[in-house]
Amino acid sequence: MEDLRNIARGLSRPFAPEKVGWKVQRWSQDRKEGLAVAYVDARTVAARLDEVVGLDGWHDTYTVLTDREQDGVRKVEVLCRLTVLGVTKEDVGEGEDLKSAFSDAFKRVAVKFGVGRYLYELPKKWVPLKGGSITPGALRELREMLTDLENDSPEVKHERSEEPA
Repeated sequence: MEDLRNIARGLSRPFAPEKVGWKVQRWSQDRKEGLAVAYVDARTVAARLDEVVGLDGWHDTYTVLTDREQDGVRKVEVLCRLTVLGVTKEDVGEGEDLKSAFSDAFKRVAVKFGVGRYLYELPKKWVPLKGGSITPGALRELREMLTDLENDSPEVKHERSEEPA
């Protein structure tokens, strides 16, 4: 039982702040501000699974549910089944192409195993935009917020990226 707890802790451990990206989920009417939300990419999720349960401790399969044009935009929906140490969970992702739908489905189902789940609990913040993108100053503030959360919660241990000195 303790092994399962250790695996659950390993999967749900927060990512190093530099592994977390930020994207705009909603825009103000004048498009000068956006609601920033945190995310990690699918490679980061796969690396966490490899690290915690090993290369042979998990596998994923996909089923394309929908792939159609809707109002001139391609809409793809994909079901991902993720099996970790014999336990299978599934979720659906969507995107405007197969790659984005596969990645979305994979990240969403990994959350069910605890990977990146804490990102949904982070505060959402309205930030200034320039040309539709989050300004560099606002990105620095968002990254600092992650670092502050880490410093305020000594029991939370983030992974550390190995960077050359």
